[in-house]
Amino acid sequence: MQYREDCFTLKTFDCRPDGQSKPNALMQYLQEGAARHAEQLGFGFADLNAQDCFWVLANLRLDVTRLPRWNECFTLRTWPSGHTRVVASREFVGTDERGAELFRAGSEWMVLDRHKGRPRNLTRLKLVLPADGPKALTTELRRLQPSGDYTRCHRLRVPFSALDFNRHVNNTEYLRWAFDAIRFAYPRAGSVRSFEVTYLAEVF
Repeated sequence: MQYREDCFTLKTFDCRPDGQSKPNALMQYLQEGAARHAEQLGFGFADLNAQDCFWVLANLRLDVTRLPRWNECFTLRTWPSGHTRVVASREFVGTDERGAELFRAGSEWMVLDRHKGRPRNLTRLKLVLPADGPKALTTELRRLQPSGDYTRCHRLRVPFSALDFNRHVNNTEYLRWAFDAIRFAYPRAGSVRSFEVTYLAEVF
């Protein structure tokens, strides 16, 4: 199995008022680790760009033992864990300097056509994707289903600063907006222990 380990230090601008990592900032570190590993394995941004397509996050669950704190160095370990025709899986485990586990996550990614915005068949692309590997989570990762029973708490216009390399809203921005909405509705909300996100469509 092909693993990659990166060491990161939590910066001041990635911290909440209590000095712990913002959930969306933690996701940014996961995204960076995944991007570096994909480049290393030959299916990163440049490789897909040459085929007029790009990776998008489709589903993610992250379970937290403890959030990293300001100026803390932590190790992020990531590895691919299999793929179907349309979805590739990737796992993550974060540990502190003593080797104690901080968090673990499972994710699913799709490749979209850059011009049509539609999913591409992974088996028809010029990619050598790794075979199946171990899962980081003990529970199966499944896509969340909209319930339709929601209460609107806020409406926002997408700012230019939310756009990423692929010219759409970066996946971590949705999480930031979601936690802002939760904090607005529940000012005394407790610490994050787990979160799961499913992405349905691009927003520009």
